[in-house]
Amino acid sequence: MALITLEDTPLPQEISAVVLEEPFQLKYTKIPMWPLESFNDLNLLLVKVEVCGVCGSDFRYYQGENPWSQHTLGIHLDNPPNIVLGHEFAGIVVAVLGEENRKWLGKRVVPICSKVCGICEYCTTKRAHLCENTIHLGHGQGWGDLSYYPGAYAEYVPAWGSGCYEIPEKVSYEDAAMMDVLAVCTHAYFRANHNSELPLLIMGAGPIGNGIAQVARINGVKEEKIIILERNEMAIRIAEKVGLQKIINTANKDIAELKDEIYKISKRKIFSIFDGIGSDFSFDLGMKLLDKGGTYVNLAVHNQKIRNLNQMQLSSERNITTSSNFSISAYEHAWKWLQAGEFILDPWYSMVSLAKIPTIFEEIIKNKQEKPFFKLIISLSNIK
Repeated sequence: MALITLEDTPLPQEISAVVLEEPFQLKYTKIPMWPLESFNDLNLLLVKVEVCGVCGSDFRYYQGENPWSQHTLGIHLDNPPNIVLGHEFAGIVVAVLGEENRKWLGKRVVPICSKVCGICEYCTTKRAHLCENTIHLGHGQGWGDLSYYPGAYAEYVPAWGSGCYEIPEKVSYEDAAMMDVLAVCTHAYFRANHNSELPLLIMGAGPIGNGIAQVARINGVKEEKIIILERNEMAIRIAEKVGLQKIINTANKDIAELKDEIYKISKRKIFSIFDGIGSDFSFDLGMKLLDKGGTYVNLAVHNQKIRNLNQMQLSSERNITTSSNFSISAYEHAWKWLQAGEFILDPWYSMVSLAKIPTIFEEIIKNKQEKPFFKLIISLSNIK
């Protein structure tokens, strides 16, 4: 199993990376180059990372949570040591293992950050995004025992040729790296089976909430029917910059006040509710607002009991569900819309070097401060 590389492009023996050694211990360091041949998968290739997004889930891994297992398996699994975080990335293919992937050499790509087994019950019954045998970049999931677990907070990262999409020249690396986010948003929107004539509510206007609103708009929901709840001033400004109009600042408001403000806009109950917060407060508010036949989608599953749920709240065919990962169908819809220029993403970005990531994580978590950015993008063109 020989490595095929670009001509005149020798690969380094060591690479710069940010490693989550254990909870709250994130380190910028040198690690050995990924041993692609030893992973025993001919579909693997090596990507020189140009940019990598910092996901909200990365902060949860930093604190010892495992959001992938919570959302996908419904349990907590302890994370292994030495995870290289990062799963929202784009770059250039510099090496491949199998001849079938030689076509990718030198190409600008955005890879899907995971690979499912393809043979389990979930994979063979159109639920592959719930595959329990998933191998995941940036999460430590599915690799077995390794010295370092692959992720894209690094100069180079493994990926799978079968999950690569070539980036056209008109699409930037930054926008392409948002494909994981946009696919998650698209999948969540489809989970609600929303009627575009009816109002929807998004609780939390971070990148996922902002993205769901943009997906709704692409799918024919008029902006006056898209209601956003958010308390962070930066997220509110970004929502306004991408053209969203009905934004309610939730700061210092109780459920009764928010319910009144929402009704002033919607004039009725809400058909689809997307909860990116997952608190007792957001759930109680959502269930008070949910329309007959409507759907409440929880995108922030936590290990906690649902408080104050009366079964009568589910009458009239109301639905409570979650959204986990994304389907390939959702990914391909988002990819089509991204290439067509349907998403407005430029206002999202703040750029940072790889070396600054440990300090940023430490300051945000220790000081309990609001994130001073909307979407942080690591640029690997300057890793010092």
